[in-house]
Amino acid sequence: MTRIPKLTTTLAYDRYMAGQKLVSSVNRPWRHLVLRSYLEPDEQALLEAPGLQDLTLMTLASGAEHLERNLNGRWESADLRMGDVWFVPSAPISWRWHSISDEPLSTVHLHVERSLIDSVADQMELGGSRELALSDAMQFRDPLVAAMLGALHRAAGDPADSRLYADTLVHALAAHLLQHYSRGRLAQRALTVPPERLVPRRIRRVTDYIRANLAADLAIADLAQQAGLSSFHFARVFRRETGETPHGFVSRLRLEEAARLLRATRQTVLQIAIAVGFESASHFSVQFKRGYGMTPLAYRLAG
Repeated sequence: MTRIPKLTTTLAYDRYMAGQKLVSSVNRPWRHLVLRSYLEPDEQALLEAPGLQDLTLMTLASGAEHLERNLNGRWESADLRMGDVWFVPSAPISWRWHSISDEPLSTVHLHVERSLIDSVADQMELGGSRELALSDAMQFRDPLVAAMLGALHRAAGDPADSRLYADTLVHALAAHLLQHYSRGRLAQRALTVPPERLVPRRIRRVTDYIRANLAADLAIADLAQQAGLSSFHFARVFRRETGETPHGFVSRLRLEEAARLLRATRQTVLQIAIAVGFESASHFSVQFKRGYGMTPLAYRLAG
C-alpha cells in the first residue's frame, strides 16, 4: 500500500484524484491559482489524499453526492448538491462517496496560493485575522463563492478568457473569504474603512497604460501599480469609478482598437489579433463576434 505523505503541492495533488480530468488551468498563464475539474466515479469506497498548503475549495459542476470525510480519525458526512462548497483542510484526509443523482457527477477543485491570501489580508489591514475558519465546516453555502468558482471553471475551459479576468476573480474571492470567514473580529474593521478614491488623473494614467500595452498580458498588479493602489483596492475602486471591471474595460478597448484597425488598415486578422493582445486569430474572432455580432472579416467587408 502506497504511503500518503502529510503534505503535497497543488501540482502533485492531481495524482491522488480518482476521476477523469475534464478541465485544467495548469498550462494557462494564470497567477496565484490552479483550477481543475473531474468526472468522478459514481461510487468511491475510499480515496486518501495528503494535505495542501494552498487554500483549496471544491464544488459540484454537475450531479449530487453523499460525501463522507475522515479528518483526524473522525468520519462525518453531508449530502452535496449544486451550489454547495466544501473546504479541503491542510491535513491528510480520507474521502468516500456515492452519487445521489441521475446526472453525471463532476467536481471543481480550486487551489489558491497561500501567499495571495496573505497579501490580500495585508491590503485589507486585517492584522492577525487572516486565518480562515473553514476547516470545521463539512459544507457551506455561499452563492457568491459558488458563482466565482463557476466563473473560474468556465474561464479555465475557454482559451479566449484572459489572465486579467482570472486575476480579478481570484483577488475578489480571496477578499470575500477573508471578509466573511476569517477568524476573530478584526475582519469587521474593513467595513468601516472610508472608501478610497481613484481621481481622474489616476484613471487617465491607468487607461493610458492600458492603451499603450494592449498587446501585453496585463495583470491586476500592473494596473494597480499605475493607480498607486493595492491590487485588492484597485479592482473594487476602478469598478466604482468607471462602471466597468478592469477585465471588462481592457476587453472593450482591445475590441475597439481591433475594429479601428480592421477599418483603417490592411493588416491580416492574425496581425490585428496579436496587436491587441489575443493569443490567436480564432480566440480573437470569438471575442469580436461576441462584441460586434459578426466576425472580423465580415466587419471589414461591411465597413
